[in-house]
Amino acid sequence: MVTTSVGDMTSAFAFRAKNLSLKTEMQRLSTELTTGQTTDIAKKFSGNLSLVSGIDTSLARIKGYTAQTQEAGLFTATMQAGLQTIDSLALQLRQSLMTVSAGSGTAQLSGVGGEAQQIFQSTISALNVAVGGRSLFGGVETAIVPVAGSQSILTALDAATAGATSVQDVIAAVSNWFQDPAGFATQAYNGGAPLEPVTIAPGETANLDITAKDPAITETLTGIALAALLGRGLFSAQPDLRRSLAEAAGTHLLQSQSHRLELSARLGVTESQISAAETRNSSEESALQIARNDLTSVDPYSTATKLQETQTQLETIYALTARMSHLSLLDYL
Repeated sequence: MVTTSVGDMTSAFAFRAKNLSLKTEMQRLSTELTTGQTTDIAKKFSGNLSLVSGIDTSLARIKGYTAQTQEAGLFTATMQAGLQTIDSLALQLRQSLMTVSAGSGTAQLSGVGGEAQQIFQSTISALNVAVGGRSLFGGVETAIVPVAGSQSILTALDAATAGATSVQDVIAAVSNWFQDPAGFATQAYNGGAPLEPVTIAPGETANLDITAKDPAITETLTGIALAALLGRGLFSAQPDLRRSLAEAAGTHLLQSQSHRLELSARLGVTESQISAAETRNSSEESALQIARNDLTSVDPYSTATKLQETQTQLETIYALTARMSHLSLLDYL
């Protein structure tokens, strides 16, 4: 009778291969037991991944909308803060103008003129606010500072009002400069056209079309600039005209307040729309993720049983290997 035996080297390789296979299987089962999710989706669905792929596609789309709404929400919140700052500055200046317009001396008028110049500068800074390197009030031109510096604008207004002999002339010149396409829009506004609507959910867009050229903003700038010209020496030798100009500036800021509030309310509607879309997107993302987890989940009891069986096999391999490693010729003599 012929006896076929397996050599020691062959046995060692066989044990090593089995050992590696069992270790890999233990790692896989341990991961699945810990996470509750299969590590081999293709095997679980016998290669038919259409359902899981469909969910993954929907998840990717919703995550894209989520990123859009988060960015749009940050932009609108920052713009709203800017508009509120501008309104507060305008109201502060109006209060100062009301206290000096009647019976005030030269020093008081010069003082409020200096305050107006500072407020004009702060207002321009609020319009030049940026988030993540993107300007908010410059429309499509997000990479540049949308409004020129306050001093360059006031210098242009000095030239526009040169030779004016009455408060009405000054008001007309300043108002025309801010409204004329060849004035503020060309000489001071560096931005572009309003942004296109931003998609925030399937079939839904939000308008972020407010720029520094919005009439509510330019009207406010007009009122602040009228007062700022007092600080630049306009009608310096005519106190009565300076008081009249201060009163006119205060009136202009009062009349433009309703437009500022309307602009802020319009932006507030957009903020609410974005917030609602973000909530819906988040809910849909959660539902899709739950559905995917349900599809790719594993039975914890079955997995634990298989893990125990694999561990037993691995321990058996270790025991056999240890036993064979101690064999010697003396054991057979």
